Amino acid sequence: MPYILEVQRFDSDGHLQHPEWNGKAEHIGYINKIFRTKWDACHYYDNQFPHMRSLNAHNTWISDWEPNTRFRYVVRKWYGEYLKISPFPERTIEI
Repeated sequence: MPYILEVQRFDSDGHLQHPEWNGKAEHIGYINKIFRTKWDACHYYDNQFPHMRSLNAHNTWISDWEPNTRFRYVVRKWYGEYLKISPFPERTIEI
């Protein structure tokens, strides 16, 4: 089963500003990259955000929200959704 990363904007007060909404995260889109396993998606996220905890640190397959962008990332099974968000640029590791 292929997997993808969903991007959500986290807003802890969103349900207070919009009482008709349930939850605290707004769907932004999906990153245009398909992964063979959940762990591949997790490692991809971990490599892009080394200053953050691992995506699966709490065994939920949901990252913490990034303080600058307020985005969080969720591993999802891919069922043919449009993948509109450009992937992260490849990071080069200097040795």
